[in-house]
Amino acid sequence: NQTRREQANVKTANFPFIKTVEDFDFDFQPDINKKEILELNTLRFLDRHDNILFVGSSGTGKTHLATAIALKACQEGRKVRFFTAAGLANLLLEKNNKGTLNNFLGSLKKVELIVIDEIGFVPLHKDAAELLFQVISDCYERKSLIITSNLEFSQWNTVFGDNRLTAALVDRLIHHSHIVIFSGE
Repeated sequence: NQTRREQANVKTANFPFIKTVEDFDFDFQPDINKKEILELNTLRFLDRHDNILFVGSSGTGKTHLATAIALKACQEGRKVRFFTAAGLANLLLEKNNKGTLNNFLGSLKKVELIVIDEIGFVPLHKDAAELLFQVISDCYERKSLIITSNLEFSQWNTVFGDNRLTAALVDRLIHHSHIVIFSGE
């Protein structure tokens, strides 16, 4: 049954809330190109393994649109996982300490889209930053990521703490990506 499968996909994705692109108030964010968002919502970016990067101040709608596009992917039968950056980093550290990291990374390989929300809210422990880098590297040209951040890329070294790691990470993310800047209030 498609509805049951769709509900299971949504539950497994672990969204913080349910939002759709139709719910988004483009009048509230007039600088956002509505046509570009609607194109991203067709999910064609998934077939090309492109990434989406939503960058801008807190409260501008980045998480709303990330969740909405990922929800649409679930509704179309695609496997999705949603994490906050800090939540994923902590989970990776925990799995690494328990010796179950490879199993967890294997489960992520079966997912078509990973959302990592709020990169930049919390500086990451060195080990957590390296594990998060591994996840993002594993996705490179194999699956799509949607990343939200309140920081410009030039400030990401404050989160990851290592300039070389940060440069490599940003390089992988922006290659084959759609970058949307949220400049409004």
